[in-house]
Amino acid sequence: MESIAHKDLRLSLNNRQILKLAMPISLALWVPQINFITNNIFLSRLGVKELGAAGITGVYYLIFAAIGFGLNNGLQALISRRAGENRPQEIGKLFAQGIRIALAIALIGILITYFLAPSIYSKTLQEHDTRKMVIDFLKIRIWGLPFLYIYQMRNALLVGTNQSKYLVAGTIAETVSNVFFDYGLIYGHFGLPAMGFNGAAIASIIAECVGMFVVFAVIHFKGISRQFSL
Repeated sequence: MESIAHKDLRLSLNNRQILKLAMPISLALWVPQINFITNNIFLSRLGVKELGAAGITGVYYLIFAAIGFGLNNGLQALISRRAGENRPQEIGKLFAQGIRIALAIALIGILITYFLAPSIYSKTLQEHDTRKMVIDFLKIRIWGLPFLYIYQMRNALLVGTNQSKYLVAGTIAETVSNVFFDYGLIYGHFGLPAMGFNGAAIASIIAECVGMFVVFAVIHFKGISRQFSL
């Protein structure tokens, strides 16, 4: 196991360092868009109604994803400050606190989806079949929120400590998993059940889980967990 204990976290400012830090971040930001486009491509073959419902549910989930992105930015700023001060012992505490806050907000998002969203959509969507499709989908899809938030907090940790290159492993794993399970669960390929529209929700959750577990495995085996006492 590679150890990075006692590594100086302070950076020098030059173009190479900026590109080295920024390129993996840019790739990671593409992933939600790639997953959204993939879902729409596969769902478009089911029908116009499913494609329209996908747009509605996608915007709804994007609202909560944006909240997580805000948490990510805040945590990243705090971690970057501690890294700039070369105080790694503080970073693990910040990360743990960020995870706790993120999971609390994820729980609120789940409760809103189950108890408030059906009432909102019952007043805004007139067609019964579309309304039921949207609500059923969201009640599945929202369970990916805790994994998404933890995934985003992990981004803050890696970017804030100048280790954004490790974002790529989780990014690739999530994208490949999403394409595989989208195709399998929507249409019933690879021995998986054909679940139609709701298959896209389950595929997205699985992809977020895979991405999260892959990157935490990388963090563990690279010794980052030990360095920051995660």
